[in-house]
Amino acid sequence: MLYFEEQIKEYETYKPLLTKTEDFHTFWEKTLEESDRLPLQETLEREGYPIKQVDVYRVTYQGFGGTPIRGFYILPRSSMENLPCIVMYHGYGMDKGSISDYMKWVIQGIAVLAIDNRGHGDSGDDSGYMTGTNGTWVLNGILDKDEYYYRKVYIDSKRAIDFLFTRPEIDKSRICICGGSMGGGIALAVAALDKRPKLVIADVPNMCNIELAIQLKLGGSLLSLESYFAKFPDRVQQIFENLTYFDNLNFASNIKSKIRITVALKDIVCPPQTIFGVYNHIQAEKSVVVYPFTGHHVGGISSHLDDTLSYVNRNL
Repeated sequence: MLYFEEQIKEYETYKPLLTKTEDFHTFWEKTLEESDRLPLQETLEREGYPIKQVDVYRVTYQGFGGTPIRGFYILPRSSMENLPCIVMYHGYGMDKGSISDYMKWVIQGIAVLAIDNRGHGDSGDDSGYMTGTNGTWVLNGILDKDEYYYRKVYIDSKRAIDFLFTRPEIDKSRICICGGSMGGGIALAVAALDKRPKLVIADVPNMCNIELAIQLKLGGSLLSLESYFAKFPDRVQQIFENLTYFDNLNFASNIKSKIRITVALKDIVCPPQTIFGVYNHIQAEKSVVVYPFTGHHVGGISSHLDDTLSYVNRNL
């Protein structure tokens, strides 16, 4: 047996203990209730675009605490009713990119909602965190789970689905949420918090089995935490406890949508064992794609994109 096959077999049996506290579900129920009380106040502004077969809008809605979340809403001009839709979440330090990036979906009659995570791209973040600085979002509010950045990001991203449910042209039974790295981690959390998406695609997701990830990773956003721990060793236990509320390990069993996860065995940013730890706790209909010789950026693999197109076509 090849070594990577042995690795995969080992990971397939890895099922770490959950780290959730007794009030994990209560914490998120209260958070969702707080979100539901906030009106979306969505706005659409038409955007001119050289590709005439699409209608493009700049969308803004209120995210957690009223922060404006912004993105592209792209519709195929050939059809304007009963449209399936893909919600796109991007990676850490990135943004929603170019409208042209989404044409592969729109030409198939699929609408796209691509949002900027708070603090990225066109989405601001005026939260006034007690901890962290601009560009180290993973540290923002880390000493208080109610203030923490990822609490807000998960709810911002869930409210993207709320926006789609206001749109008469969207088939509400055919919504897919999709992302890679940070976006993949967001997709997992949103799928656990919201049962409405039919399909979930999470490529090399972050925020998985966080304690192990911090021990294993050699790159990526969680390295900022290591530096913080070195400076403030007395805060380590408090921070690890706060992070349990945002660890996809503890969200996994709540996911009910059909889901596909991608793992790269050479990934030093989102280590494969941590992702398998989450995957093995998911009880919904699921599948995993493993790339033995690939690092973190699986999105650059042309065959992966083709396989994703086929997967969506079969399941959405």
